[in-house]
Amino acid sequence: MNKKTVVIIILAFALGFGGTFFIIRSNDHKECGIVTKKTKDKSGNWVTTKEHICKEKYSF
Repeated sequence: MNKKTVVIIILAFALGFGGTFFIIRSNDHKECGIVTKKTKDKSGNWVTTKEHICKEKYSF
């Protein structure tokens, strides 16, 4: 392998690692919660629906 190929491989690895680290650090779920809604269906049965709500700056 020549020098240019080695530099490109190292650069690609560094960018991939940096991107993964950014996603993990920014996706901290500090402002997340679970909202529970109870509704009646057509048969008159109570149906419970849970929804995960996040107010993150970056949502991946």
